[in-house]
Amino acid sequence: MELQTGFLERIKNGEKKQGFFSKINFRQKKTSGYAYTNTRVRVMKTKLLGKNDFQKMMNMSFPEIARYMQETEYNKEISLLATSYNNANLIEYSLNKNLENTFNKIIAFSIKASEEQVKLYLKKFDILNIKTFLRGNFSEQREETIISQLVCAGSLDKKFFENAIKKSSCLEEAAMQLKGMEYFNIVKEFKNNLSKMEDELDKHYYKSVLEKAEPELVAFLADEIKVKNTLNRLRAQKTGIKMEKIENESAIKLALPKTEDCIENRVFLKKFLLERGNKMAREFKRNVRPVLGYLIAKENEISNIRIIVRGKSSNLPLNLIEQQLVM
Repeated sequence: MELQTGFLERIKNGEKKQGFFSKINFRQKKTSGYAYTNTRVRVMKTKLLGKNDFQKMMNMSFPEIARYMQETEYNKEISLLATSYNNANLIEYSLNKNLENTFNKIIAFSIKASEEQVKLYLKKFDILNIKTFLRGNFSEQREETIISQLVCAGSLDKKFFENAIKKSSCLEEAAMQLKGMEYFNIVKEFKNNLSKMEDELDKHYYKSVLEKAEPELVAFLADEIKVKNTLNRLRAQKTGIKMEKIENESAIKLALPKTEDCIENRVFLKKFLLERGNKMAREFKRNVRPVLGYLIAKENEISNIRIIVRGKSSNLPLNLIEQQLVM
């Protein structure tokens, strides 16, 4: 009671950021930072969309989905982009922008080890953006289209890609924009084989991150690698194209519902990772697991909305769209 009284007295006396609270911040920064980061993330997780939200969206038109999303955490992005896009494009580009804003927000309030591990995980968006940039250049997409597909939550910001796109009139010039970066040699060697280049970039991501990741992040990435290798094996069986295995997969046994590449198997594997994430998000531990659980759940939310939008754009039956959702 004495401690609580003293705390209240300090607030009443106006001892704020310059005094008492700065001491709290100082003590906090001496720790791993997980207690603070994970608490903030738990609040954010309560605002994620649920099964009922996705089911409602399936029965809505695109304008109705956009209005519905404006009542959620997507309001800022929908409102910002509504003057430039409409219907499916408005929703798609808003999803990318929201994911970018959400992850950058987490980086901004993360400190110490928590920040380091979150940045390591989000490094995968550098890889995804490089693929988008190079494939966009190869297929001669408009600058605006390429930029709208980026999720700049890694170390490479939007300004870098905007400049790189402007300076690249061919794939050779696009590859040169990465000179001096850890990805350059891979892109330069395989620029004439984009599929092989993407596989090599993925392998580089996992290798570089696993070298610096804490055990909790290593364990999840090993499961993720297991899923990727399983998907690649199924696709190889279907197409006859040999795909190299990514190293350091987990030893877990995955009881797939079917033996071939199909919706059921893809949904099963995504659910496997989501369940891993949900379990981590519910934990009260001072490590990367709770925040990692949120990141996985957020990515799945974006994926579900995207499946609905693309399914409706292709006039797919509602039952087929619902089969692809992971809830």
